[in-house]
Amino acid sequence: MRADTLTYRYFYQASPQKLFQTLLDQQLKYFQAHDAKIKNLHVGDEIQTTLKTKLQKLDSVIRMKITKIDPGREFQLQTLQSHNHTITQTFKFEKSPNGRNQLLYSEQTNVQTVRGQSYFFLAALLYKFFYNRGMKKRLQYLDQLALS
Repeated sequence: MRADTLTYRYFYQASPQKLFQTLLDQQLKYFQAHDAKIKNLHVGDEIQTTLKTKLQKLDSVIRMKITKIDPGREFQLQTLQSHNHTITQTFKFEKSPNGRNQLLYSEQTNVQTVRGQSYFFLAALLYKFFYNRGMKKRLQYLDQLALS
């Protein structure tokens, strides 16, 4: 694992196709809430919104863009923040070595300044606990939606 990447592995119960479609459906709802013209998700679709930063809870105007859709295998978004900082979110659908279905979620953070990189690495150590807890809840929710 790269030092600039946080990951979470989730073993899911739904079929890979159903969970992937549920993920796309939820992302489509999110994109439509910010741009009603979006009817289906495609690589290159982009929205702009304001989000709170994770640690300082400051408002930040961001652009979120879909960078990869590989049905049943991978979905990827890139979030561009101020000062050209980017976060790449990747959902990879894989089989574990013992044959179980797993979803590997990762956030790769690309911080452009040395000060920002230092701050990120220190903050990531503290943030990892909350990241894991939040991702577990989010992926369990998607799994339950896919099963229903």
